[in-house]
Amino acid sequence: MSILFIADDFPPDVGGIQTFACELARATAELGEDVAVVASRQEGSGGVDGELPYPVVRVPTRGSYVMAAMNLAAGVQRAREMVQGPPRCLVATKWSPDGPAAILAWRALRCPMVLIGHGGEFCHAGGNVIKWLAQRVVLRRMDLFLANSEYTAQLFRQARAPRERIGIIYGGVRPERFESSAEQVAAVREELGVGDRPMLLTVARLVERKGHETVLRALPGVLAQVSEAVYVIAGEGPRRERLAELAQQLGVADSVILLGHVEEAMLSAVHCAADVFVMPSHPVPGKLAEGLGLAFLDAAAAGTPCVGTRFGGIPDAIADGETGLLVEPRDEQALSAALVRLLSEPETARRMGEAGRERVRRDFTWRRVAQRFLAELSRIESGAGR
Repeated sequence: MSILFIADDFPPDVGGIQTFACELARATAELGEDVAVVASRQEGSGGVDGELPYPVVRVPTRGSYVMAAMNLAAGVQRAREMVQGPPRCLVATKWSPDGPAAILAWRALRCPMVLIGHGGEFCHAGGNVIKWLAQRVVLRRMDLFLANSEYTAQLFRQARAPRERIGIIYGGVRPERFESSAEQVAAVREELGVGDRPMLLTVARLVERKGHETVLRALPGVLAQVSEAVYVIAGEGPRRERLAELAQQLGVADSVILLGHVEEAMLSAVHCAADVFVMPSHPVPGKLAEGLGLAFLDAAAAGTPCVGTRFGGIPDAIADGETGLLVEPRDEQALSAALVRLLSEPETARRMGEAGRERVRRDFTWRRVAQRFLAELSRIESGAGR
């Protein structure tokens, strides 16, 4: 039997949902399942698709959600012809337009439908009645709801998805991508101009909810006790100018490096070069919470201890006191104290980093995520919880 994924958000676009859809499908195929994906048409997608162990049908999805859903549903019919067995299930990798597309395609396939949740994107209607009604229809029609964290599972419950149909599969990482030699790490530190200085790192899009500004405001307190510390910010986004201005205002610009986009080939060494990974995400009205935080898993795979917040699904990604430290959102003093502790206690940082690496290898590989996915699918197919 085959598994068909609908993924409007998919590489070469960059983001957590894009990575989740691509890697879950890849890992599921690597476990021997017959997989095909229907994804958005993008420039440069041919290079991505050629490296994947499953066929990808590309359809236009830009424009209205209605047309996107219809095109994705039509793509499912083409994908069905590329797999060997009858469809085991149809997976909407996010609620819209993927969910409505699955419902449209179901008329021809008549197989179970699965909805993956990433952190509340399915429960933000923004006052739009049509969108709210569409969400109700999608949530009512799905046979299985798979969350990337306990936080997201709770959001499914609050949205009145049947509790017996909710499972948690988390997100994953490929640990082998985060292995760098001492020579590679030294070279990256030299290239960054960091040298032997204690290094804090954030890898994230430069948007408000990721908490870059909280780190900058905590940085004077860090520098008061760890004077040589440097904060490296990797990523692009609309708040770059604001972050540069704030660093100047706070008098910490000499200790901040705005790195911009980091190529995939260099990302592993940058993570391994850091002494502490920090991303103190916080609530922003109208914006989604951090459903899990794949960036924390990337850092842990590199053996780097993490500092995050008790917000969204981050407590599932960081085992507080074991693989890193959690603080309250927007608490600059607590954040400063946590960063100083890990920079000042290298043995504690090393122990937490190693614990994080082992935890990722044990529980958060994409293979493990795919195994959970298939186990949940078998549960719903057997009638358990229905």
